[in-house]
Amino acid sequence: MKIIEEYTIQELQEAIVGIDKEANPERYAEIKSEFSKKKIKVQELHYKILELSGANPIQRAASENVNSFTFKRCFLASCCSIGLLWLFLGVLGLLGLGTVTANGEQVHGVSALVTAALGGGLSCLIVAFSVWVGEKLLQVFENA
Repeated sequence: MKIIEEYTIQELQEAIVGIDKEANPERYAEIKSEFSKKKIKVQELHYKILELSGANPIQRAASENVNSFTFKRCFLASCCSIGLLWLFLGVLGLLGLGTVTANGEQVHGVSALVTAALGGGLSCLIVAFSVWVGEKLLQVFENA
């Protein structure tokens, strides 16, 4: 059997997920501690690589927050997909096509563009909120 220091980060992560915390609390704490040490070491090596590559402190700080999951990023991502679709439908409605419906009637012209913008904004907000809440719940269940 390998000693705990020889495990890779992935193996430690799998061990943390697979271990029974109540039955082996000291082993769980040991694995969790080693996992944290290795993550810190990886982060230090990452900083060293950035330093050796000539990255300035601002670039180093930006590299840390590349994959942060925030509501703002989620909303902007949904605007880039769903929002553009609604905007396209609004432009088609502006040109006279019956692509936008409000209160059971098709709207045309500027009112179609405004209606599509409001509908798109509301759709993006709902989708972004749903995905953001889902991500937070997933994190809770993964960390439990």
